[in-house]
Parts: sequence; C-alpha cells; structure tokens
Amino acid sequence: MKLGEKIKQIRIQKGFSLRNLTERLKNIFGNKALRYNTIYRIEKGLRDAKRISSLSQICIGLEISLKELKEGTEEEKISLVDYIKKRDKTAKYIYSPNARAEILTKEKQPFLAVRLVLLPGGKTILEQDPIELGRFEKWVYGLKGKITCVVGQEKIILCKDEVICFESNIPHYFENNTTQKASCIIIQNPKHI
Repeated sequence: MKLGEKIKQIRIQKGFSLRNLTERLKNIFGNKALRYNTIYRIEKGLRDAKRISSLSQICIGLEISLKELKEGTEEEKISLVDYIKKRDKTAKYIYSPNARAEILTKEKQPFLAVRLVLLPGGKTILEQDPIELGRFEKWVYGLKGKITCVVGQEKIILCKDEVICFESNIPHYFENNTTQKASCIIIQNPKHI
C-alpha cells in the first residue's frame, strides 16, 4: 500500500472528511498548516509524502504515530536501519562563536538528535516549544565537561554520562560556566520543525 492511500484510509476510518482534517490542522498549526490541496495531492500520490514536516502534521491531525502511519506501506519496507555518516550530517546551527549545534538525524526521522558543543562561556538561546503544537520532550546526555541546564526555575549541572529529561514546552537553555569544552547529545521527541 502507498503512503497516500494509508493516510486516506486512516482519515476515513477516523471519520474525518478532507475538509475536517484541513480545519483541524489549521486550528493546530495556524498559517503553517497543510492546505486542502496539499493533503488531497498526497493522498492521490501526486505529491511526495516523505517530508517529515508534512507527515508530522498529518499524524498529529489524525492522532496517530508515524510508525502507525507507515505500517503496511512501501515506506515501512524501505530500510530498518538509518546510517548517517559524518559527511552526511544535515545541518549546523551556530548560537554564538562559543556555542554550536550539529543535527545528527535525517529529515524523515520523527525525532531530532543534536550534538551541542559549548566552549567556555558558550550559551544557547532561551527556547520553548509551542504548547499549542503538542507535548515535546527532550532527553539530554552529557558527553564531556559540565553543562548548566536551566529548565524553568531549575538549574542542573549535567556531567559526563548523566542524563536529564524534561518537557521542552518549558523555557530552557544550556550554558558552559567552566574553563573546559563541554558537549552533550539532545534528543527531542517528537521533532519540532
């Protein structure tokens, strides 16, 4: 079964017309919501449905996981393993000369993995994922040094091989208050785009 056919099948099983689903997405995502014509074209196979941003919206609108959506489709059978070589990493984000992030996951994956490197004095910006788009969680694993993690009103010093987890709808940032380089891996689920 093709992915577009599966989307239509689930939409109908859930009792949504194409217009209902479009309105539902508009209420959740505002002006960034997929349009009626886009969803129609995806269902008919006239538009590629592999963009994670489109699939994430559809999954949220239909109240299903990406795994559930892909079950029994051609997409599910493509590969069980994703191998990302160093040269294949998708993007970097520079907060400042002392703070940078490297995205480790590909666009099609439903979660986001980032390697954050903080030189002495490095600090990320204050972030907060929008609650109106759903619940997002972050898992942070210390790789090297000590990172001060500020989540809401809490300050946690994250050391090598330690982990913190929190809802990323809470305002948060990371900083290095030491004289040594520090790094961590951050996993966000689901991916906020």
